[in-house]
Amino acid sequence: MQFHFIPKAIGGDHWTTGFTLDRVWADEVGKGREISHMLDQSYMYHSARELQWHLAERFGLPAQSVRVTSTT
Repeated sequence: MQFHFIPKAIGGDHWTTGFTLDRVWADEVGKGREISHMLDQSYMYHSARELQWHLAERFGLPAQSVRVTSTT
């Protein structure tokens, strides 16, 4: 399953200092739907990989089947 997210940076560079989630969409079979309300938007992620594992656990998916992309 494909997920697309917009991060909110914590500090200067969100890829080195961490980020929270601004908005998240799930795209399954070409149908995107916003799922931001289903996730804790105050949790600080340290990497996109951590978000990948979190999404896999949250939606009961194998981590290898989850792909995440970002606008930045």
